[in-house]
Amino acid sequence: MPTFESRHGLDSRAGTALFLKRWLRRPFAMGAVIPSGRLLTEAMARETVQALEGRPGHVVELGAGTGEVTKALLAAGIPPSRLALIERDPELAAFLRRHFTEPKIIEGDAARLPELLAENGIAPIAAVVSSLPLLSLPTDVVNGIVHGVFEALPPGGALIQFTYGPTPPVPSALRQGLRLFGTRGGRIWRNIPPAVVWTFRRPPAA
Repeated sequence: MPTFESRHGLDSRAGTALFLKRWLRRPFAMGAVIPSGRLLTEAMARETVQALEGRPGHVVELGAGTGEVTKALLAAGIPPSRLALIERDPELAAFLRRHFTEPKIIEGDAARLPELLAENGIAPIAAVVSSLPLLSLPTDVVNGIVHGVFEALPPGGALIQFTYGPTPPVPSALRQGLRLFGTRGGRIWRNIPPAVVWTFRRPPAA
């Protein structure tokens, strides 16, 4: 049976090679040596589908890289017209444009998320999926990204974020300041390195 990659003309080996090349240049910005594995991307897609809960609007993916999570979102049944991919790295953004024709691909910094969405007419937002290495980014950058995400999301909307670390990828002070609550998935031991998917929400105002 044809794979998702073969049906959509995607070359995972080329993506892995490009990802490694970009990691060698900017290791702390990339967060991992290779793209996310299938079990991790499928877990992120499942959490995203559950988080949508009939909500209208776009699914915004931060740090789309070479599109491994994107493929899982599409395979899970999310229409490509609902996807908006944010990628800061110009070479990775160009790779995404070559391999994904229907999702909206925006080259820009996720720390400017509300502005990027407004500039590109992306609204409303149903959920945000992030592969950004929050634990390795400076505190002010993480604060800007997470604040921007929950500025863009409606009340009750979810941020789905994976991490390789043992602690939540959104720091405690930031969670408290934004009144976020998080749910933790099981550790995916067969991913390299093992990873956990977290889902963060801010409850509707009382």
